[in-house]
Amino acid sequence: MTNPQVSDLGPGTAEDLVHDAHALGVKDASTRMITNWVEVGLLASPDFAKSTQRGRDPGVFPARQRQLFHELLKARQRSPLKRVPHHTMIPVVLLLWLTSDDIVCAAQASRALRTHARATGKSNEARRRDSARQILDQFAHPTATYRQRRTAQLLLEDAAATRRPDWGKIHTALTAACSPWRSEGVPLLERGIGLPGNPMTVTDAVVVWAAQQRVTARLAQEAVAPTDLLQARTLHREQWAAYEANRAALEAQSMTSGFFAKPDDAEAQAREQASAYAGMLAGVLGIIGQVAAEARAGGVPQGLSPDGRIAPSSASRRPAHRAARH
Repeated sequence: MTNPQVSDLGPGTAEDLVHDAHALGVKDASTRMITNWVEVGLLASPDFAKSTQRGRDPGVFPARQRQLFHELLKARQRSPLKRVPHHTMIPVVLLLWLTSDDIVCAAQASRALRTHARATGKSNEARRRDSARQILDQFAHPTATYRQRRTAQLLLEDAAATRRPDWGKIHTALTAACSPWRSEGVPLLERGIGLPGNPMTVTDAVVVWAAQQRVTARLAQEAVAPTDLLQARTLHREQWAAYEANRAALEAQSMTSGFFAKPDDAEAQAREQASAYAGMLAGVLGIIGQVAAEARAGGVPQGLSPDGRIAPSSASRRPAHRAARH
């Protein structure tokens, strides 16, 4: 937002923004495109301008929104994709809302969160495969068999493709790959990843994933109160600042390489913060506690039906696992 090429821009109408886009080489820009960007949360609604005559003058976007428009166009031009979906740029808007009070307003943030939630999980086959492999590489024990790894990989890929994960099956398969030394009649000693003193187990990870799925469903339906959104943002700012300050030290202590590593590019960093905020919001709404209670009672949390309601998991009930440091 400090690019000298755009820092001197003043307020502008939709026509002005279209002219800006044409100057940047975006020849297909139109006022309809500006309207679409407002609808999905990439831009705030323009301020109304009263006319001295009858009727109303075109709405005016504040200078900072005009600058944001420039930055988003440039982010889109950096993408290797021929056609860049709106939702891929939304994390940039959310990052600005999470870190600043004078660029993205609450109404714009609410629309952006809705768009981000509705697009969460949308990806191509290659990205789903890479994401599943990254999760598996973190959790799988070196002695896990090919079949154990493959089963977990396919379940994770299917969950991403359908956006209807079966937490019970994922928990069972990922646990088998994570702790392959399980013996009949012997309580499972579950391997943990991350910090030696506070390891994350498969159960912990599934609780976090399930909680994020539920908060995403609520955001997609715009069923979260503005006060809760702002409270979660305040807490996120405090805890994220502390996390960033300790990030290098945490990575040095971690049992799992790259567990606390910072993403390389700005867009990935924006996606990381948006995901972290969703986790914080799940805590503020009490969803984390609800899902954790289900996990304690039944081994894994319940899933969601296509309409966003809680549906029973197909997994059988199992005792809680203990975490081992390996």
